[in-house]
Amino acid sequence: MIRSGILLVMLCAATSLCAAQEPAKPAQHSAERVSAAAVWNPSPEALAAIRQKCGEADPTHIERCFLNEMKAAGASPEAQAFAESLAAALGVVYLRAFRRVERVDVAYIEYAFRANELEGVLLVNGNPSTIDVDDDRFTPDAEMRKNAAYAALAEQYPHISVWAGDRFDGKLPTVTSTGWGVQTFSVQYILRDGCHACAVVGTAALEFKFDTQGNFQGARVASVVSATAAAQAAAIATNATGFDVAGGVEQIRVLAGKQFSITLNANHTTGYSWRLAKPLDPAMLKQISNEYHAATSDAVGAPGEEMWTFESVAAGNVELDFEYVRPFEKDAKSVKTAKYSIVID
Repeated sequence: MIRSGILLVMLCAATSLCAAQEPAKPAQHSAERVSAAAVWNPSPEALAAIRQKCGEADPTHIERCFLNEMKAAGASPEAQAFAESLAAALGVVYLRAFRRVERVDVAYIEYAFRANELEGVLLVNGNPSTIDVDDDRFTPDAEMRKNAAYAALAEQYPHISVWAGDRFDGKLPTVTSTGWGVQTFSVQYILRDGCHACAVVGTAALEFKFDTQGNFQGARVASVVSATAAAQAAAIATNATGFDVAGGVEQIRVLAGKQFSITLNANHTTGYSWRLAKPLDPAMLKQISNEYHAATSDAVGAPGEEMWTFESVAAGNVELDFEYVRPFEKDAKSVKTAKYSIVID
């Protein structure tokens, strides 16, 4: 169970993790899309003053007090509307950052009166209009145990519990989009031996998938890694010869004018990183970004991943070649390569 609070905004319809329950009727798209206009960034002093004032109010009026103070502090009408729309489900929250992705976007919220676990992540503008990635219904123990790695950890740690991972980093969760508009968000969680202050015993990743219309298709456990396995992987990663050359060529199909992403395992603590082995053909592909996401595991030196995003320009076939090197070394030689055949329709 995710111990980050009572989270009621989620909808279990069509999710494999909620299959044992009667599916709920999907909510319709929200009439108003969430956007960066709803972001509110008060100064620490202003926020502290609001918390002090409203914290002393009657508990039944704390929400209204906070909304009134938001308005007085200059929050936009959109920011006020966003906070008010979620109050019944999540309590007193506000939108501190917004990340435009595609059909479905990411909203980074802050809980105004929590003692810890202040940050949260919502997937917004899809159907249902708001999905809280830390809703307990995504990680019921019975479903998590269907993953062999989690089941092994649960046997070793009977009090195992699921906690929110990094909810502050604006680059997380990672998202993969196909040329046809299907979006998959990869969300990280921390596995602990019981309480919030207890030892980290592993990490888990859940994938939240949306179809081309932004309809939520479900969440599934993508991976579970024990802290021991992560530490062993980190030890191997420090030795360049521990990497194997990727075999074969993976094919990716994308529509012209659309973006797609490629995720590559990496560990920047070793000095190694991915780079293109040869320049892009600008008539075929344009690079949009290259982001490194460190592991959420507490293990020192744990590996992370790089996410490369490209935009297709024109129909045709092109090959993407990557090499894993220490770029600061003269005549750096790759210790790992990856090749992708891009088919642009």
